[in-house]
Formats: sequence, structure tokens, C-alpha cells
Amino acid sequence: MDRKYTTHINFVVYTVRTLLLYFSASQAMADVDYFAMSPAELAATPVTIATGTPKTVFQSAAVTSIVTAEQIKSMGATELHEVLETVPGVHASLQSSTFDYSYSLRGIRNATNSELLMLVNGTRINTPFRGNTMSHFELPLEAVERVEVIRGPGSALYGADAFAGVINIITKKAKDINGTKMGVRAGDADTQSGWGQYSTQLAGWDIATSLQYQHTAGDPDRIINSDAQTTTDKVFGTNASHAPDKYQGRYKTLDAHLNLQRKHWDIDFWSFSALDTGTRAGANLVLDPSGGSQGQQYLSDVRFSTEDWLKELELTAHLSYLYANFGAQGQLFPDNAQLPLVNGDFARSPALPRTLFPNGVNNSLGRIENIPSIDLSSIYKGFDNHLLRVGTSFRYEQISTREAKNYGAGVISGSPQVVGGALTDVSNTAYVYLPNLHRAIFSGVLQDEWQFADNWQLTAGVRYDHYSDFGSTINPRAALVWDINKQLTTKLLYGKAFRAPSFSEQANQNNPVLLGNKDLKPETINTLEWAVDYRPTNSLRTAVNIYYYEIKDLIAAVPDVGKSSATFRNSGNQHGYGSEFEWNWQANEEWSVSGNYAWQRAINQQTHDRVTYTPEHHIYVAVDWQFLPQWQLQPQLNWVAGRIPAATDSRPLRDYETVDITLRGKKLFNHLNVSASVRNLFDATNNLEPASTSLPQNIPMSGRLFYLEAAVNF
Repeated sequence: MDRKYTTHINFVVYTVRTLLLYFSASQAMADVDYFAMSPAELAATPVTIATGTPKTVFQSAAVTSIVTAEQIKSMGATELHEVLETVPGVHASLQSSTFDYSYSLRGIRNATNSELLMLVNGTRINTPFRGNTMSHFELPLEAVERVEVIRGPGSALYGADAFAGVINIITKKAKDINGTKMGVRAGDADTQSGWGQYSTQLAGWDIATSLQYQHTAGDPDRIINSDAQTTTDKVFGTNASHAPDKYQGRYKTLDAHLNLQRKHWDIDFWSFSALDTGTRAGANLVLDPSGGSQGQQYLSDVRFSTEDWLKELELTAHLSYLYANFGAQGQLFPDNAQLPLVNGDFARSPALPRTLFPNGVNNSLGRIENIPSIDLSSIYKGFDNHLLRVGTSFRYEQISTREAKNYGAGVISGSPQVVGGALTDVSNTAYVYLPNLHRAIFSGVLQDEWQFADNWQLTAGVRYDHYSDFGSTINPRAALVWDINKQLTTKLLYGKAFRAPSFSEQANQNNPVLLGNKDLKPETINTLEWAVDYRPTNSLRTAVNIYYYEIKDLIAAVPDVGKSSATFRNSGNQHGYGSEFEWNWQANEEWSVSGNYAWQRAINQQTHDRVTYTPEHHIYVAVDWQFLPQWQLQPQLNWVAGRIPAATDSRPLRDYETVDITLRGKKLFNHLNVSASVRNLFDATNNLEPASTSLPQNIPMSGRLFYLEAAVNF
């Protein structure tokens, strides 16, 4: 056997043997076994993401998906993007600048993933710098109890950025952990992970804690043969590029959660630390093996509810504080790069005199974002067949930036022959990449859930948001749900949503290629959907929907006339339509088949062409075999087809398929869970991620990777 696999196996076996010494034989397990639930029972799982009140998946006032912790384990997923790729209409790809994961939903996608709202336990974690989550956010999954997804607009309830959809990551509470859990994972690409979870009761409080460490060196076979510096070397006759070299995909994270619950109170503390992250394909599409980044994100939120204090009225308060601190150090161009300069900034003309950077073009930047918020709401049940919600909220978004560099205005002037590697701090000056900014957001929400007849329910709502920087927006929604009978439900949905301009889009500066625009308006979308959910038997559930949407005032970087730069502008419109079909069939006690097919056609209304990089067809299929009876085998197929590149890019984007397989042993000796999984079983090589033409061969995705995992419960 290969030595590296032997090392991984020994590591897992040794750790499990050590943990078994601490077993408490008297502690019974009480985990919810979602695998034992029928498809109809899974569809009846209550979700709150659509209206803020519990509804079954098929009766919720949106097209909603849930992925449970048991399903996550069955598919062998270790990162969030692997989970979301299984949701109908969702496709995970890479952002073009940071190479963080970006999710296209129904053909809606931008360069920063800011058209999708991300929540943790119902609290937003999007930050204002780019409108998305903190850069290099790689969330591990052991603390996740389930993931709820709205496919469609959600601004009438959640406000900004609930544009294409909403993702709510719900973490494990005391009842979900029910004792102590400890586990380890090891695998290819020098991957290791360890976690521990504990729950107890103290002074009337249910307490749950979770801690997970995760590390990988990145797939060493994920090679980039040519980068932007390769092209520069050919033009200037230099040899500075690091290519060919591997995609710098290393990362090291620490994820911690603490939850306290008792009657009326729910308190959460979450800490996510990106201890070290590689530069991936490079900040300037130039490979940088020595650079890296670090980040910390802390979220505290406190919820209080009067619950049964008042007979017909429930009052709730939600206080939260999100803190994000990100820093990156690296090279925009490598040692011995020679570049033409104009007033200290890079120019594209090869005819200009060149400056030598013997220690590279270096940059160290960072930012701190602070986001406190308060949300007050009431639910009134005093009107017959009505559930009325009235709420108001305030959120404050603030960013402070820092930067040091050895190039650019304020650092060098003219076109010197040689520039050394020493950095000049330009923080709190006019030469920093983004000034310190802040804005305040006030909002009000009104929603009514009206059961106006047997088996008929109408949910209608509207939200008003006022931003101190760009003004106000109003977003309504309506959902008509009809339970035709116990097996068949249909719903007609309408919603309007918006995406707020990010601080980067408003105020990016001192960048020779990309500038901000303080006059941006928010993007808006109007969506109409029709959905049918059919559960003919307890062992079969099917669902299908069709949708149409129109987007106005898309924010994009538009080239400046006569210049080499581009400026963010409200530059276009988009419309799209499509359908999603999903199924879950439990053939018998041992076998089940689930999956989905999504088709979409999103059109850029300026070019009348399809929107680039998003799949026209997407199929996911999983087969579960439960045997012996504590063992489970799940192979799964993911097929992505019909992506097109930009009109200026002649490189084709091939269709691809990947196959994963996971073998699990559950509750062995009443305490032990083990699994072995292989991602990309057949080592598919045509699953390339689109990138700038500065990376001529695009970005190869990871090849075949093997993992072993063991966990104990006591």
C-alpha cells in the first residue's frame, strides 16, 4: 500500500483507539437518524427560512431545500460548496479575483458572490466590503445540523443581498449533540481534521459547544502551467514567472461554536479563524507560492422571545454583532519582474521604459469590518386565521482599511530603474486602496400569513429599507399555497429583491484597472414562480417548479473610454427562465435514490446572449444502499453542462461529470462511526474552472482525493 495512505490509516486508527478508552457504556445515543426517515417525512421537516415561522418544506412560502447533517455525512462532504452543489439550480464555481467559491443560482452570478445572502442561525454574515462573506471563507461542516436554502428572492424578509437566494447554516444545539462527540479525518493532499463537541445542562441552560480544526496543503497535481507573468516574460524577454507550479490551495482553519438556550433565550457565539490560506492562482493572476492570508470572523447574537407570556402576542428581540478582520500579504508580480510605470502605477505599453523589481511587487493589505444590528418584531395571533408579523431593525456597517506596498502613487513617482522590496504604509492616506467608510440601514417589515380557506394559505409581505449612502428601496412578496390533498401541494410565488452596492464597488481607488462609483443604484429583481410538490406514497416525493425573473441595474465593471481602467456602473439588465425537478424514492428498507435536474436560460438583455459561465443543464443523482444493517454505501454523480465563456474568450468550457463514493459504518459498538470516501473517483480532468485569459488553460479542479474518518459518541 502507498506509504501516504498507510500513514493516514495509522493516524485514524491510533486516534480512535485512544478515544475508545473514554467510552461511557451507560450513555445511550439519541441522534436523529434522518436516513431512517421516509421521503415524505423529510419533506414534512419544518423550516423557518421562508417566513420566520415553522412550515413544512412543501408548504413553505418559497421554493425551499434542506440538507441535513445525516445527508452531509452520507455524501462525504467536508466543505460547504460540496453540499450546495447538490441543491437544485445551484452550481459552485470560483470567483475571478479571490478564487473563493461563488454560487450561481438559476443563472444569476457575479464576480463576488454578492447576489446570495448567507446566514448562520438566521443572522447574516455577508460583509459590506464586497457584499459577500469574508474572503477565503472555508466553513467546515461538523458543527452544522442542517442547511436551509431559498431558491429565489428573499428581500421582503431579509433585506439586502437576498437576491438570487438565501442560505441559512444551522448549527448543532444541545439536543443535537446529546453528550460528547469526538472525531478525526485524514486524507490526500496532506489533509487532517479533528473536532470535539459537548453538550450539558447547567442552571437551567442547555449548553452546546463545538470546536473543529481543519488543514490541507492543496492538491499537488492541480498544476497551472502558465500565468499572467508568463505572458509578460514573453513580451519583455524575462524569466520571472513561477509557472508551471501548483495552485496554491492550502488552508488551515479553526471553527468554534457556543450555544446557550433556555425558555425565552437563545444565545450564540461563533468564531471562525482562517489561520493560513494560500494565494490560490494569485492576486494578480500571477502565481505566488510564498504569499498568504489570515482572517478572523466573530459573531455574537442574543435572541429573546416572550413566547407564552401573552396569549395572542409574541414579542422578539435579536441583537447581533459581526466582526471580521482580514489581512493578506503577497506579490502582485514575482522577484525580478520588469514592468513599465507611469507615475508609479503599472502601464500596459511595452514601449515605455521598464522598472526592475528585484524583490517583487509586494503588497500587504487588510481591513476590519464591524456590523452591529438590532431587530425587534412582534407576531400577533389575535385575528382569526391570520398570523401577523410587524418588525423594525437597524444595522450599522463600518470598514477601516490598511495597506503597505512598494509601488503606486504615494510610494514611488516617475519611472525609476530599480525599486526595492521595502513597503511604505499608506493606511489613512489618500493612496490606500479603499477609504474608511460607514453606513446606516433602517428597515421595517410587515407580513401576514392568512389561512383564508381550508387548505389555502396566502402569505403577503413587504419590507422597506433605507440606506444612508444610496437611499431607499421597497420589496414586496406574495405566496399562495394550496394543499390540493394530502399528497399534492401547489404554490404560486412572487417576490422582489435587491442587492446593495458594496463598499468596494462604491469607492475602490488607486487601482490602475478597477475604480469605484459613489453614484451606484442597487440591483433589483422581480421573480414569478409556480411549484408543485407531489408525495404519492410515503416512500416517494417529487417536486417541480418553473420560474421567470427580470433583473435591472446590474452592477458591473465597464471599461472607461480612452483609458486602461474600468469603473463600476449600473450597466445592464438580465432576464431568465427555467425549471427544476427533484425526486427522492425509497425503494425499500435498503435502497433509495434521490437527485435533481435543473435547466435554465439566463439572457443578457444588452448582448442577447446567454449569461456566461453558468450551466444550462445540471444533474445530481445519489444512490443509497443500507446494509448489514449498520453500513451504508452512497455513490453520487454530478453532471454540469452548457457553460459558455465570454464573447472575447475563444477557449471552450467543456461539460464535465464527477463521481464520488462514501462508505459508512454507523453506531458500531453503539459508539463508533467510521467512513471512507473518494471525491472525483474517476479522476476527471475536464472539470476546468473558467478564469481570465491571463491563465490560458483556465484553472484545473482537484483530482481524485481519498479520505478516512472516525468519530465516537459517548
